[in-house]
Amino acid sequence: MTDWPLDWQGLVDEAVRRRKEEGHTQKSLAALAGVSVPTVNAFEQGDIKLRLEKVFHILDALGMVVPPSAPGSFAAFVRAARQRWSQLVAPLPAGHPSRQPLGRVSYAYEIAGTDSDLPLGSLRTILSGLPDTSGWPPFWAPHKEGMRPVIRDGLIECWIGNPDIDRFLTDAASSDFWQVTGDLKAYLQRGFPEDGTANLAPGTIFDVALPIWRTAELFSQILHLAKALELNPDRRVRFECRYEGLGGRELISWAAPLRRGVLRDGMRSRTANISLTAELSLAGLSANVHNVVHEMLAPLYELFDGFDATPQFVTSEIAEFQNAMLRLGHHPMPQTS
Repeated sequence: MTDWPLDWQGLVDEAVRRRKEEGHTQKSLAALAGVSVPTVNAFEQGDIKLRLEKVFHILDALGMVVPPSAPGSFAAFVRAARQRWSQLVAPLPAGHPSRQPLGRVSYAYEIAGTDSDLPLGSLRTILSGLPDTSGWPPFWAPHKEGMRPVIRDGLIECWIGNPDIDRFLTDAASSDFWQVTGDLKAYLQRGFPEDGTANLAPGTIFDVALPIWRTAELFSQILHLAKALELNPDRRVRFECRYEGLGGRELISWAAPLRRGVLRDGMRSRTANISLTAELSLAGLSANVHNVVHEMLAPLYELFDGFDATPQFVTSEIAEFQNAMLRLGHHPMPQTS
C-alpha cells in the first residue's frame, strides 16, 4: 500500500486556482486543453468518473504535469533543449538578459521522414548559408568564436546569449539559443524585443505585429532549408511555439506605431503562457502560409481581451513584413516544387 496517497480534491482545487490566476474561463481552458466545457466543469466539481486522458489534458494545459516522451521523440528533443538552456543560464544572476527573465518565445519543429541523420558538419554549413529573411533571422549562425554554432552531443548548438563573449547587443531579444539535429529537429528560444532597453517599461507590452512577422519568417526558414536539402514537398512538418511571460502585458502597436488603429486601450493578457501547434506538409505550408499563421496565432491574440486577429489582418502583416524585407535586400519566402 502506498504511503503517498493522491489528494484528489487538493489537485482539483489547485487546478481551479491556476485557471483563475491565469485568467481562463472554463470555456477558454477547455479550448486550450482540447476537451469540452462540461468536461472541465465536471472535473472542477470533483467528478472521479472522467477518463484519465481528459483529466491529463486539463492538467497539461495548466502546466501541472510533465507528459512522458519516448527517447528520440520530438517531445523528448524539445524537453532536452529547454533543459540545456536552463543549465547554461543557471550560473547567471536572476535578472541577466540572457536569462530572458521577463518573457520569451520558443519555436520547435520537426521535418518528418528523414531516413538517416544528415552529417552535422554539412548541415551546419547549409544552415549558415540559408538566405537571410531579416536583419536578425531565426537560427542565425554567427561566425564569432564563442558564439558560432558548435557540434556537441550529436547535434548542432548555438548560444548567442553567451555572457562571456564581447557582444554588441546584450538584450534578451539578442540572446538566442538554438539546436538542430541531423534528423531535422530544431529548437529556438529568444527573449521579447519589447523588453529591450529602448522600452521604458520592459515586461509591460506585447507588439501586435511581431508574432506574425516572426512566425512567417520561421516558416520561411523551414522552406529555405527544405529547398536546400531537396526534400520531397510531401514531407510532414510538425511545428510548436510557446510564449511565456504574457501576464499583464498590453497589446500595442510598438514595432509599427502607425498601425495602432486596429487596437483599443487596455487590451491586456491575464494568461501567462500559451503553447501553439501546427502540422502539415511542406507543400501545404508553402501554399497556405497565411492561413497556417492565422490559425495558429489566433488563440494567442485572443488572450489579449479577445483581440480578433482576422485572416485579413494576418495577411496584410505578412505582406508588410515581406515588403519591408525586400526593401532591405532580404529574400522572400520560397516556393516548394
